[in-house]
Amino acid sequence: MENEQKKYTIKEVSKSLKISVGKLREWEDMFPNALYVQRTKTGARLYTDYDIETLKKIKILKAKNINEHDLNFILDTNNEVDQDDQSEAPQEYYTLVSLQNETIETIQKLTESVATIKEEFIQEVKEEVKSEMNEGHSKTKSLIQSYSHMIVDTAETSKEELIQLRQDIHREEEEKLFIQQKLEERETQFQEFVQSYREAAAAKQKQKFPNWLSIFKTKKESSIDLS
Repeated sequence: MENEQKKYTIKEVSKSLKISVGKLREWEDMFPNALYVQRTKTGARLYTDYDIETLKKIKILKAKNINEHDLNFILDTNNEVDQDDQSEAPQEYYTLVSLQNETIETIQKLTESVATIKEEFIQEVKEEVKSEMNEGHSKTKSLIQSYSHMIVDTAETSKEELIQLRQDIHREEEEKLFIQQKLEERETQFQEFVQSYREAAAAKQKQKFPNWLSIFKTKKESSIDLS
């Protein structure tokens, strides 16, 4: 009986980890491969020390804004490593853990970097477009005032002058539309840049873990053959 694992109720875990009961139930559904919460005959949840450690990992990764897909991948990787015999290759195990932590930090830095770049880019474009629009508005207003005074001051304003005024106003409006299109194009280009940046980061992450996992699987199979 002394070797029996201690079990904790969901309320005890909620109070200990400062995670709401509702959030604990939600995570159990979100990460079924990582959380194996036992139940009593009446359906009450019983958490082990291993479950609590897993919940701590999830809480830390959630705080770093790791998305659900990447978080599941990290937890699944941990489970596969834990199931292997760590005594056969302790150095490889600690190296893999180090790489995992490095990947988490890299993802966080990339997320912060992309957010900063986007904010600076949008602010720069806004300032540029605002300046161009203000300049165009000032020109339009000046032209209208100038020609209005001419119309008021003289009764012999020619038809050609009125036509020219309309053309100038029309041209200014076209310039405004062009500026607006330019802003939309830059926003589209930036979104494409962010998407390709994320895909490259995700591809880099996926290239790290499978190589280490294949090493563990090969070692495990070799051990079985020798026995």
